[in-house]
Amino acid sequence: MDRVQRLRTVVAAAQRHPVYAEKLRQVDVDALTPEGLTRLPLTTRQDWLAYLQANPRPPQGAALMHLTPSPAMGWMPEYLSAEDVAYQAEALAAQMRRLGVAGKRVLVAFGYHVFAGGWLFHEALQRAGAMVLPHGPGEAERIAQLQRQYGFEVLVSNPSFAMKVAQAGGRFELLMAGGEPFTSVPGYRERLEQAIGGVAVDAYGTSELGVVAGEGLEKDGLWEIPEMAVLEVIDPETLEPTPEGEKGELVVTSLSRTLMPMIRFRTGDLAVVSRRGGRVCLPKGVIGRTDLMVKVKGVKLYPTELAPLLMAFGIDPRGGAQVVVETKEGGTDRLILRIKAESVPPQLGPALQQATGIRIDEIQADPALEGPPLVDRRY
Repeated sequence: MDRVQRLRTVVAAAQRHPVYAEKLRQVDVDALTPEGLTRLPLTTRQDWLAYLQANPRPPQGAALMHLTPSPAMGWMPEYLSAEDVAYQAEALAAQMRRLGVAGKRVLVAFGYHVFAGGWLFHEALQRAGAMVLPHGPGEAERIAQLQRQYGFEVLVSNPSFAMKVAQAGGRFELLMAGGEPFTSVPGYRERLEQAIGGVAVDAYGTSELGVVAGEGLEKDGLWEIPEMAVLEVIDPETLEPTPEGEKGELVVTSLSRTLMPMIRFRTGDLAVVSRRGGRVCLPKGVIGRTDLMVKVKGVKLYPTELAPLLMAFGIDPRGGAQVVVETKEGGTDRLILRIKAESVPPQLGPALQQATGIRIDEIQADPALEGPPLVDRRY
């Protein structure tokens, strides 16, 4: 089934689902193309939470269920039909083949219980011609020992755990990483590749969507996986597509979900868009969240977009940084960054300005820093 036909199949399934029945009622599915998706309404996690809270039991036709943490309901379920499971495995297998895993020995260190992580890769890797060990998370020393004993060539893991495996002596030709900020953190890939002795590539996905973007061996950005999804990047305020090279919110239409369709799903993740050869690329990966946004000196600033750079300077952005906006005498904006540290790294200011296009007026170090990530004192 080609990409356009698969999109039409997914949207037709969505038209029969209560979450979408009304909002997609007027859509002519037979005329729909990926380029025409922008005319369809957006969907939010809140839309799905409301439906799942009112309809807690698994739907008819469900063959596989995963859970993901949700503040609103404790756990948010995701359901796939048998057809969805088969389609997802074959669609992701195409991406795995492009990474050259056929004939390779692969150890998967993502979880296999409750969460979707391990399952997203396992069957796809087998279909792509790899031999797979479903190891699961933890036990870095054992993984290193198994790698040496059985000659595993590929590791599937989050990047921080892969570093622990490397420190325990594990060496792999290829690391397929995901689940954490990785390629968006300056210098992280280089350190990890040196430690693990091979090539490290990134991937992006969520429990609701599956794996929808991934790097190739060229390491030139997270590319839309054409068999898995249609990606868009929109301005979270105007909801219009962002221009080439600008930041916006990642919106995904999953091609692997018919039982629980995800049509123009707002992820809340921040990315820079590049459109090349009819496909969407995220050249800087996923760089933050759009939940917080403030206009400073006429430029949109998302405090979470500072996180990858702060991590590169050894600063934990989770509770370790605070953006403060004040009004200078004369009415102009003054931007202060407070970091939880003993001192300010000397190159942090220039690096942040290069990344955001905004000059930070002052960086303050406070080892006892507490408080919200954004404080706007202009009002």
